[in-house]
This record gives sequence, structure tokens and C-alpha cells, in this order.
Amino acid sequence: MDNLTHSLAGALLGQMGLKRASRFGLLGCILGANAPDIDVFAPLILPVDNIAFHRGPTHALLAIPAMAGATVALLWLLDRLWRKPGTDPFGAGPLFLAVMIATASHPFLDWLTTYAVNLYLPFDHGWYSGNAIFIIDLVYWVLLVGGIVLSSRRWRRGKAHPGRPAIVAGLLMALYIGGNLWWSARAERLTAEALRRRGIEPVLIVASPPPIAFWERTMAWRSASEWGGGTFGPSGLRLDPARAPLGLDNPLFLKAKAERRGRSEEHTSELQSH
Repeated sequence: MDNLTHSLAGALLGQMGLKRASRFGLLGCILGANAPDIDVFAPLILPVDNIAFHRGPTHALLAIPAMAGATVALLWLLDRLWRKPGTDPFGAGPLFLAVMIATASHPFLDWLTTYAVNLYLPFDHGWYSGNAIFIIDLVYWVLLVGGIVLSSRRWRRGKAHPGRPAIVAGLLMALYIGGNLWWSARAERLTAEALRRRGIEPVLIVASPPPIAFWERTMAWRSASEWGGGTFGPSGLRLDPARAPLGLDNPLFLKAKAERRGRSEEHTSELQSH
């Protein structure tokens, strides 16, 4: 998911009421919702491959408290450096809980896309994805911005239940997400059934949503020896008749795979030596 969406998600959680945790509550939620993406800077200081490392360790469920703790520590440092006399207490405990909730939204939103996440490191090195939402989603933006703006106005004017619009926006997002998860699961199930009727046993099926038409899916599948595609939408499933061999025995693929493995082993050796 793009970082604008992550920031808006953090802001929405803050407007729901989490910002009450501390005078840094809203800022903490926004920073926490982006914290796992600190891994994009890893190749600058560590011998790791960006493609292989991104959405890895910092996006794992066990990393959420660490990411939240680092965010709170940064805000505490800012508080020590620029705190004005008479300001409210920092409130590290409540702030940590609020930031941890916002941080947890990051791997969840990333999991919803087709770009997989290493959720269960270090116990499971598998990559998981919900295949439900495109990486940039306009419906998200409308709901997030609407909830933030309406609740922000209510907070400023001192109205009762100021976080209610943000909560409603969050519930609508949950319904939208649930509907898209169901739609993608249906597309993948129908694709598997259609392939088996053709005598093909699928190993992997991915229903990929397009940028705007969230009701459509671009289908991709592979068996042990070949792959193909298709489309799915309200009009039904259409599988492309053409199929192609996987080409896993292609010399160019084998060479690239060996080179990538060699670089990974070299990086591991360097890390262990340090």
C-alpha cells in the first residue's frame, strides 16, 4: 500500500479517539502507521537485497511492538528537546498502545494487496497476500479523508462524540475490504474449478484487482509445468485459452537464480562476520 494511504489510516485511527492518549497521539499514529517501511532504507546500511528484504522483518507481526516502541522513543526525544513549560505530560504508556494499534494497520493493509508480506517471521518465512485491494485505492482515499475531515471539525468545535465520523468511515472500510476479500476468494475458487475441469491442477492462483475498477480481477495461474491468465468480474470468469510453459529449466532463468542465490549467501556471510 502507498504511504499516503498508510498516513491517512494512522490519522483516521487518531481521529477515532486514539489521539487522546497523548498530546503526541495524532502524530504518533501517523508515524506508527508508516514505521514498518523503514526497511526501504536498509540497503543503505546493510548488505541486503531491497526486493527480498522489503515487507520482511519490519512487517512481521512480532515486529509491531518494536516499531511502535521506536516511534514512541523518537517522540519522547522530541519532547525532551522542545518541551515547553506547562504542557501536558508525555504519557508514554497510553501513547505506546495507541501507536501500536496504528502500526498494526500497516502490515494488514499491505497484506490486502497482491504484494505479499512476511507476516510470521521468524517462525515462518512464507509470503502471504489477500489479493483484494490494489496498491493505490481511490475508495480508501474517499473514506479516509472524509472520516478525518468530519471528525477533525467535531474535535475543534467541541461536539459530542467527535470521533464518530471516523469510526463510521472505518466501519465502511471494513465492509469494503471484506467484500473485496470475498470477491477475490470467489474468483480464485471458480478459476480452480474451471482449470480442474480442463484437467489442470493449479499450484497457485492470484486474483489481482486493477487500479480503479475494484469489481474486476485479472487472473493469473500456474500449474507444475505451465501458466496462464484470464479475467473475472460481474459478467463471470473468462480464462485465456492460451497457455505457456513455466520455463523453469530455461538456462537464462537458472543463471539468474544462481546469481541471486550467490548474492544472498554473500550477504549472509557478511552479516555473520559483522
